[in-house]
Amino acid sequence: NEQLTAFLKDEDLKALLGAIENKDVKKGTVLIKQGEPQTACFFVLAGELHKTLQETEEGSHTVLKTGEVTGLLHFYANDPAHATVTVAVDSKIGVLTRENFQKLLASRPSLNQSFIQFLSKQVRESLNHVKALKEIVTGKAAGLPVAFFDAKSYMREAFESEMKSKGYTFSITWYADRLTSETAHMAAGHKVVCCFVSDIVDEDAINQLGAVGVEMIAMRCAGYDNVVLKACAANNISVTRVPAYSPYAVAEFALLLMLSLNRKIVTASNRVSALNFSLDGLVGFDMRGKTVGIIGTGKIGCITAQICLGLGCKILCFDIYQNKELLANPNVKYVSKEELFKNSHIISLHAPLLKATHHTINKEALDMMKPGVIIINTSRGPLIDTEALLAAVLSGKVGGAGLDVVEGEKGFFYEDMSNAPGIQHNALSQLITCTNVIVTSHQAFLSREALSNISESTLGSIKEYEEGKRGAELTNFVKQEY
Repeated sequence: NEQLTAFLKDEDLKALLGAIENKDVKKGTVLIKQGEPQTACFFVLAGELHKTLQETEEGSHTVLKTGEVTGLLHFYANDPAHATVTVAVDSKIGVLTRENFQKLLASRPSLNQSFIQFLSKQVRESLNHVKALKEIVTGKAAGLPVAFFDAKSYMREAFESEMKSKGYTFSITWYADRLTSETAHMAAGHKVVCCFVSDIVDEDAINQLGAVGVEMIAMRCAGYDNVVLKACAANNISVTRVPAYSPYAVAEFALLLMLSLNRKIVTASNRVSALNFSLDGLVGFDMRGKTVGIIGTGKIGCITAQICLGLGCKILCFDIYQNKELLANPNVKYVSKEELFKNSHIISLHAPLLKATHHTINKEALDMMKPGVIIINTSRGPLIDTEALLAAVLSGKVGGAGLDVVEGEKGFFYEDMSNAPGIQHNALSQLITCTNVIVTSHQAFLSREALSNISESTLGSIKEYEEGKRGAELTNFVKQEY
């Protein structure tokens, strides 16, 4: 098969040919019956095979000639044979058994990648035929195909509402699965994939996306630390993001965590639910006059500072870029991280995740802080060394921790784990049991306004792609940092 061999490296092709058994077969031989387990695929080396799909009395008939192959896709889908394959004339065929195929893939990962590329091309061609047929039948052109991964109901509703209001005609496939190297093949037939912070857009996944013809990754979030931009550039895949959706949603949620921890709201509510109306252990403090440290004074950090200023707090800020609007307030001061750690009653993190910000809060930082300090993180989990934080909480050094994000949250957050025996995250498991810790499932962004802004921005980027813009031409293009 010339189409298949075009995808194979020379050494992989040799290995494949070595695993195929050549056979002479007589006319009328039934190679496999519809519904039987697909234990082998067949290459027509010379002669002719007939595939018959017995769904009607007449059946559906396909002729396979020299150079064609049947049954290969079933090795990946693990489906039974969908048709009966019969030898039409005396022929020479190549037989590749499932067992030999699996051994071959285990020993040659590059061969697996080549097969996925080949099968994805076949899928794309089939989808293009379906698309053309649909246009002929309906008289309407099908929209730009978009694969939407990790599709939650609330996100889908927001995107469908935005598409309707703007009149967009994108053809979106909604996948509940997260995008990973194991699910990337599902993007076959789509030019754009839409991803979230929970997706694992690593080099392997990106290479597969490139192989199946994806040209754009539209991130429906501000962060993109889960995307390997270098691999995207190598595959000519443009990446966009949502630079700002609703900074107020996140800032207000940060305040919610501060006040809930300070005034022991969760403990108080749980007590009353158990008919315990005692006030012992529920003493908090006035926010007025306290010092709040803000690490990262972009839009969200700036709004968080302004809200705290409205409560009468003093603000210490740390950022390599100073916000002029905040500096105009006499109760705001930019200081070093060390000074912020030493003098803040509450510390709220609003920095992006970079090499320089990884584990901003670590053991050394915690040792500098005031006894009873409250720490809030609504930004990125790895800004905090979780093990160090857990030790500080258990020792009493940290008076409260409000965590909407946690290091190693992928695989847990956004999913219903209520029926699981537990989670494989020792620090998180212990933090959840602490009465002075509030952990939420990365929901700070989740307001109606934020969802509207996210869908508007993301679909706007996809529209720009549809109009022919690529790379830096896209308004919210993510540039690779060298």
